[in-house]
Parts: sequence; structure tokens; C-alpha cells
Amino acid sequence: MASMTTSSAAPHEPLVSDRAVDWHVVVPVKDTGHGKSRLARAVGSDRVELSAAIANDTLAAVLDAVGPDRLVLVTGDVRLSAAWRARGAHVVIDPGNGLNAAVTEGMRYAGPGAQVAALLGDLPALDAASLEAALAAAGDAGESFVPDADGTGTVMRCGTGFTPRFGADSASRHAADGAVLLDLPLPRLRTDVDDARSLSQARRLGLGPQTRAVLEHRASGWIRSMQASVHRFDPETHTGSVLRDDGVELRFEAAAFDASGLRLLRVGQRLTIDVVDDHVVGLRIVGVGAGQAIH
Repeated sequence: MASMTTSSAAPHEPLVSDRAVDWHVVVPVKDTGHGKSRLARAVGSDRVELSAAIANDTLAAVLDAVGPDRLVLVTGDVRLSAAWRARGAHVVIDPGNGLNAAVTEGMRYAGPGAQVAALLGDLPALDAASLEAALAAAGDAGESFVPDADGTGTVMRCGTGFTPRFGADSASRHAADGAVLLDLPLPRLRTDVDDARSLSQARRLGLGPQTRAVLEHRASGWIRSMQASVHRFDPETHTGSVLRDDGVELRFEAAAFDASGLRLLRVGQRLTIDVVDDHVVGLRIVGVGAGQAIH
């Protein structure tokens, strides 16, 4: 598939750039009372508040990038609708037939021939500079899309009168339509959140204020600590896995190891691990005294 690359945008003024306002940004957001079901196991009853925070931070970044007159929110969420209508955004009622139908409704509102960037509403690390850089690249590419961090999904589809094909493996479907793949070094744009693992990745990038506030006040209640043994460890990449006492293997990423303060692990070594929804977020060796940890 064809692709283009560009560099991240530098800090700039004003917040709303001339090239960004060439685009109508359509953001579909599921009713937060039902959204983010894959996070339910990890965050429990906080899912609704977290879903709303993620949507609001995404929309705030879009507002800063393109201004309210170019922001089209498609949702059935009453509270989101009222809040963003009050901030000057255009709010369109979600027809209730899925993500692609919602995007199509937003495109219809933008009007025939409008340049539309359909953007996922679950990007809590997104900032205006990243979105503006992506829209500038899209302006040079014509029909295009930005894949997610894994490269298989899509976080943004840009063009005129296109058919949205969001969902599992959407990158290949958008490419098959002739859209140019924009392989941009913009992790804040490309990290969509739908489970504990991606939430952890977005947190390392830096979250928007509402999502950050929810995590600061609630996240400690989502973490479970348990005993495990080191199963694999790569000293070069700082990645590996542990075996829980019930035999289940859990992988850990370099960020979890690096944050632990540990320098090395050996196979069979006993650890205490901190887990959110089977995603290892912390590793430590319990010390000899109460509350002590040996690194």
C-alpha cells in the first residue's frame, strides 16, 4: 500500500492553523453509558466516567486544532451533546447503526464536496499539534488514512465523499479503496484506547486533563497485586513474561520493567506484580520489612 511520512509539528501560534480549518473533523462518540465495554473488567463502575473523560479530551484537542465551526460531533449522548453544543461545536444525532453509519451521518452534515477527516473519539493523549500535522499531511495526499499504533486499525480517514470502513482490520480496507496510508510519527494521534493495555500506553504519552483526573482519583482501585515467577526476560529489550501461581503467563513491556527500578531479572525469580485487566503495569521484589521493596 502507498504511504507517506512527515515529522511532528513544533509548538506554534495560533492554535487554529490555516491548513487545519480546511477540514471538517467528524468525531463519532458512542453514548458513554454504553461505551468502552472492554474496559469494564479493568475499571468497573468507573467505566462511564472514564469513557466521558476520554471523549471530552479528544474533542478538546480537535477544538483547539480546527475551531468549533469545523468540529462535527456525532453522538446519542445527551450530556456530551449539551456540553459541546454550548462550546460551539455542531452536534448531529447518532443514527444508532454503528460507527460507520455515524461517520456517514457526520459527513452528510458537512455537506457535498467537503473535506472531511473522520476521527475516532477515543484518543485521550491527542493534542492539537499532532492533529494539525496529520491534517496537513492529508491535505497533500488526497484520499488518505492514519493507522493506529498497531498498523491494522484506523484512527483517522480523510478525503471527500469516501465510504468509511472503520472496525477490525480497517487499514487494509481503507487501502483497498485507494486511500494513501499516512505512516506518521504521531503517537498521540495513533494511540486509541479500548482496553487496559492501550490506556497504559496513552498514559505514558500524557493524557488530557479529564482522563488524567479520573486516573489520578480512581486508578489505584483498578490495580491488583499478586505473586508470580519470571518466565522469560530479554535484557536488551527489557520485555518478558511472568507465570502467575495458577500457571497463566502474563507478558510485560519495557515500560513496566523500566518503571520498577529493577536492573535484571532471572528465570524463576519470585516477584510481586501489579496487574490491571491481565496487563502487567508494575514489577517489584518484596523486601524483608513491612512496606519495603528490594530493587
